[in-house]
Amino acid sequence: MHAKRNDSKRHQELLKQKKELEDNRPHGVEEMRRWKHSMGKILQELELFN
Repeated sequence: MHAKRNDSKRHQELLKQKKELEDNRPHGVEEMRRWKHSMGKILQELELFN
């Protein structure tokens, strides 16, 4: 059951990335657009774990 452990590791990684994004929310329009895109991708992948 290697996949399971890998999933857990990936899940932790995503949560860490999400927290980093939350803590470093940008103010510029372009940066905000990229930030939203990154956050969207993370949230989308986190959905797979629920």
